[in-house]
Order: sequence, then C-alpha cells, then structure tokens
Amino acid sequence: MNVNPFTKKAAAAANPKSVTGASPLNEIGDVSAVAQMFDRLRQQNAQYDQALAALIAANRISNGWDKPAEPEMALTIQREVLLALGDADALAKFDQEHQQALAQEQSARVKATQQVLEAPTRVKALEQYLNDLAGQMVAGVDESLVDQEIRRIFQPSAQRMLEAAKTFVQAWREMQGVEAVLMQRVRLTHARVTGDTCTRFDHELIGQTRDGELLPTLIAGIPFEELRDLNDQFTRTDNELIAALDKALCSAGFDGWGVKVYHPKAKGDERRIYAPDPNPPKKHLGHGTGLSTVVRVDV
Repeated sequence: MNVNPFTKKAAAAANPKSVTGASPLNEIGDVSAVAQMFDRLRQQNAQYDQALAALIAANRISNGWDKPAEPEMALTIQREVLLALGDADALAKFDQEHQQALAQEQSARVKATQQVLEAPTRVKALEQYLNDLAGQMVAGVDESLVDQEIRRIFQPSAQRMLEAAKTFVQAWREMQGVEAVLMQRVRLTHARVTGDTCTRFDHELIGQTRDGELLPTLIAGIPFEELRDLNDQFTRTDNELIAALDKALCSAGFDGWGVKVYHPKAKGDERRIYAPDPNPPKKHLGHGTGLSTVVRVDV
C-alpha cells in the first residue's frame, strides 16, 4: 500500500527545476512594447541631461559667474589708429596683410558680446524646452503596461512558490502530527515505590525554530548539516538565477539602471526649472559671520 500522501504533481511543484520549462528565463516573453517605451525615455533622458547642462552654463553667464573669454583687440586697435590718422595707403596695406586675422578677431568679439546679451533669453528658452520635454515624457509613459508586464513575468514564479509551500505545509503538519501522537501514546511513566519523583528520559523529535530559519536545526533522523544548509539557502538569494535573469532582461532592452520620467510644471507655476550648479562660486564671509576677531590691547 502506498502511504505517501504526496502526489507526483505536488512533488514536482516542490522542485520547480524538475518541471519542464519552469524557469523565469523562459517566461520573459515579448516585452518589446515596454522595451520601446524605456528606449524612448532613455533617449529623452539624454536630451534632458544635455539641455540641463546648457541651462546651467547659461545661468552661470546670466548670473555673472562665468564671463566669456575676453577676445584679442590688438589688430582692431591698430586699424582704428590708422583710420584715425587718415593714412589710406597704410590702412589698405594693413587690411590686405591682416584680413583673415582681423575678421577672426572681430568675430570673437561679436560672439563674446552675444553670449552675455543672449544669456537671459537663452535661459528662458532652455527652461521652456525642458518643461516641454518633460511633458512629452509623461505623455509617452504607460505605467499600467509596465505593471502588467512585470506581474506577468513574476506570477509563474509566485505560483510555483505557492505550490511548493502547500507541499511544505502538508509535510510540516504531518511531521508535527506524528510527533504529537508518538509523544502522547508511546511514553514510559517512571515512578518509585517510595513515592519519590523519578526523572524520565526526554524524547525530543523537533527543536525550536529560531528567527530567520525555515526549519529548526533539530529534527530527529535528519542530519544537522542538511538542515543548516537548507536554512542558509532560505536566507540567501539565488545569485546564479539573478545574474542570468538580469542578463536576459538587459538583452530584451532593459539596462538595469532605470530611467527618469520628468513631470512638467503645473499651469501657473512660476518656479524655475531645477538646475543645481555642481560648482557654484564660493561665498565670501561678510560682517558678523565666521570666526570672531580677537583684538589685543597693550596697556
């Protein structure tokens, strides 16, 4: 007679690796829709970072922290002197000899001037661009689709865990039931004829489960080392599976670092775009700040 209460199906559920095709690697499936969404966000993140860096640079110029490099004016001054002297021949010769260098010098002056004059307008345009880009990010994100896909991939593993847990609970209840009946029915009561208390042999089949353990390390008939190793596996992640699954998801279009979804400002929000400067100018200590000044008076 077969006294084993567990079916082959339950035993297979207790060991997912024995089930054909039962692996998270085989359950990723088609994630192209979410992968395309992440790829688009990744590109928009790159655009946002680039525009943010430009905004920080424009802010530094607008705030007077960074001044454009002062262009050379040596040739310009020489030409102005010749022009003021009214020496047409010398001026023509000078223009012929320094035509290209003079043009470059004047172009650099115009560029430096424009950088300063256009900085406030550039800041405003960059902030508008970043706000619009954030609106595009929000409009292109389907959070419910992401949730649906990660649940789809996760659910088979959770189901296998549940089936294995059912088998475990059934086995645990069986073991405790057997222990309870044995300890109640198969026991010897020791008594002295003189009426003194007599210590009996203490049968211990199941020990206490400590915090963090799946099973107690004392179960009669099972080696301590096996129980200890099982508890260690219970508290540790499956690094081999994690590495394989992470690699598979990266290949499917997820780089593992995630992407940001920036949200635009609400209508009427007059606050500036958050653009922290990584290298702000050092503030000078004013009166009443910093260390106290010690004055010595010699009498």
